[in-house]
Amino acid sequence: MLTGGSLAAARGGGGGKQVPAASPVWVGSFASGAANRVVCTDCAVPDVIARGGKVRVLTPADGGAAASGDVVVVSPLLGAITPGHVEAGQVALVWWIDDARDSDDGVLVLPAGAKPQLVIPTKGDDAEIRAAILRNETLAGIKKALAKLEVGAIDVDGDGRADFAVTYGCSAWNDGVCQARGQFFLARHGARWDEIE
Repeated sequence: MLTGGSLAAARGGGGGKQVPAASPVWVGSFASGAANRVVCTDCAVPDVIARGGKVRVLTPADGGAAASGDVVVVSPLLGAITPGHVEAGQVALVWWIDDARDSDDGVLVLPAGAKPQLVIPTKGDDAEIRAAILRNETLAGIKKALAKLEVGAIDVDGDGRADFAVTYGCSAWNDGVCQARGQFFLARHGARWDEIE
């Protein structure tokens, strides 16, 4: 759920041990600025078009350093990676993959020099990603909320294993039904996955 942008710092690993994330990361949201853009509220699959726009890089909620200078913008879900430059908290992009689905506009922003690779999470990582999402109070531990969940992931340290993930699916559950769709952003710390908050 795109609610804040935090530097992925050391967070709880197994047994309380602090395990650092593979790389600093910030969360951002893409806006095309297209006057004729129509949001699709019932699309079952991505409805994409390439167009220019800006990524607003969110301020870290944990008080960490804000993104600045050259960066790498990544959408693991849509398979897009491009370099960019942060000015006044935004990254102007000549083109990007814009998904018309409601609230599928979040991206990961990595430091300059990062070499992210799109990867498929292992079965174990996928299970941990889902468990992390279910810990969010908006889903209240309801496993049905994970139906049709999409998971995109990247490796940033070159070991072939997912380090960061972005999901798209139900982001709020109440009264036995999904109330809203959106994204969750996660980082791996050892064997454990946690939300980037």
